[in-house]
Amino acid sequence: MAMDEEAIGDVAKIEMERGEISFRDIWEFWKRHHKDVTLMSLWMACNNYLKDIKESVSDAYYKHVRKILESLCETFSERLVSDITRDELENWLKNLKYCAVTKKNYRSTLRAAWGYFERKDYIQKNIAVSLECPKIAEEEIKFLSVPEVEQLLRANEKVDPEICGLMALGLFAGMRSSAIPRVAYDEINFQAKRILTPASKTKKGRLNYIENLPDNLWAWLERTPKTAFSWNERKWKKRREMALRRPGLLVNGRNLRDWKLTDKPFKKKIPPKNAFRHSFASYHVAWKRDFQDTALIMSHKGTDILFKHYRGNATKEEAEKYFNIFPS
Repeated sequence: MAMDEEAIGDVAKIEMERGEISFRDIWEFWKRHHKDVTLMSLWMACNNYLKDIKESVSDAYYKHVRKILESLCETFSERLVSDITRDELENWLKNLKYCAVTKKNYRSTLRAAWGYFERKDYIQKNIAVSLECPKIAEEEIKFLSVPEVEQLLRANEKVDPEICGLMALGLFAGMRSSAIPRVAYDEINFQAKRILTPASKTKKGRLNYIENLPDNLWAWLERTPKTAFSWNERKWKKRREMALRRPGLLVNGRNLRDWKLTDKPFKKKIPPKNAFRHSFASYHVAWKRDFQDTALIMSHKGTDILFKHYRGNATKEEAEKYFNIFPS
């Protein structure tokens, strides 16, 4: 075999630095610290991931993840998943024509998918763990005023008592909008005045008791027909939309576009996202002045979020009026 002087020098240097270490030792060391990967195209890897999560997540979440991964596969086509680099993923995220919040959601999906790829030995390391993403410009929490809540419930209490009870779970118990249609009637303990949320229904997968809730919540729940607690998510959203339209508190997408095309002052969208839960937190903090109590009801780990987003949103007088909204 012909070897040039440079190659001979490299071999000599390796032999000198290797010392007493045998090539077998080097091989064993490499085997212990090197993980073989299964050659898998991105499309096949994503398909396997979707099959794996299909039975354990909601249909809405599954469709959301599938949409993101389909978009990713359109860009990288038949590339091996192990060949895709961190820079390529970051550039893909960066070039998406979405806001920072949406890009952050996409990054979370990529991180979960790449974690699955790592567990299945499609890749050596999850490169999506620390992808750079645009910073989200934090906005002030948006919530409903006391007159708006009063107006909403008065317009519906005689027409649709079912929706009033379910809206009360968000307004006066701070429940997430996604959790409300999953509440069963037998999970509400009227005698002990507490609500049991099974682990299978909570966001964090843990059993949760909601206690120390205001009296007006129970007044609204007591007049709520049991049939309301058998709704699916679609029915809950549709009936909530109708309830908001009755007092004129809903501005839909078409109305928003019409307002933008005119010289009229822009009308805010009511309710803002998660307005019921944000309203509860804002008024409960002002009413009780006990951040730990509010955090327990809302299933927060600590009080940092309450201090950062909800403290000072409402006065004690407004909060007293808010939790004094009872059925007529």
